[in-house]
Amino acid sequence: MSAWDAYYDRMDVRGYTRRERTLFQTRNRFADELQHSLAYHKVTVNGKEYEAAIIGQEDLSVKKICMLPGDVLPHGGLVDYADNKWLVTEVDASNEVYHSGLMQQCNHIIRWIDRNGDLIEKWSIIEDGTKYLIGERTSQLMTIGDSRIAMTVGKDEDTIHLCRGMRFLVDDVDAEDVLAYQISKVNKLFNNYNNEGVFRFILTEVNVTDADNLAMRVADFYNWKPEPETIKPDRDEDATLEDIVHDALNQEPPSDDKEVWI
Repeated sequence: MSAWDAYYDRMDVRGYTRRERTLFQTRNRFADELQHSLAYHKVTVNGKEYEAAIIGQEDLSVKKICMLPGDVLPHGGLVDYADNKWLVTEVDASNEVYHSGLMQQCNHIIRWIDRNGDLIEKWSIIEDGTKYLIGERTSQLMTIGDSRIAMTVGKDEDTIHLCRGMRFLVDDVDAEDVLAYQISKVNKLFNNYNNEGVFRFILTEVNVTDADNLAMRVADFYNWKPEPETIKPDRDEDATLEDIVHDALNQEPPSDDKEVWI
């Protein structure tokens, strides 16, 4: 290798401009100092192990997470840290040096039966819905309590199908009289950017029914039915009358040759 080749290889790594070299040095310095910091921890993000800095916030259920340079923090990802599950609810778009964001502690597993009859389980954040118009509403006959909660989940191939009207059993794991809630408001654009992020739903308390499986904490468990099969038509639905007549006239007649067993 010539001296020029070695020079260009070095420039490819460290950068050609002063800014690129400063960025390279900053990333290396951050990665080196992180391992000696008290905030350094080994965490699992979506099942894969990473090294990161976990920084406490004023709200004890919220932490800031800073990844090593080169590692990506998925928006809506699930983090295993301190024997708890944490949902990445916000991600800083300024990630030139390192990826960082906020994660909030999960406190409930929601369960439901999807359209295929499979049991789906997802970690979620259940919060008091006082700021979402909790109170009372008056009907003609009586005053009805209106209790609401907010549910935040990560966006994925399962949660994208959650919609208004779906019911869930949400309560403490040791509760005997389990409470049921129904999605009344859908906000799938809540902290959702570049097709990644989290969804927020507002749920209103409803009555528990006989179709709910209280032991498994699955609402409408006994109401699931497979979707009816769609029968494919013999011919194209967009075919014209002339095409149908032409196919009928050119159809081969059935053969009269039949095998007979004696």
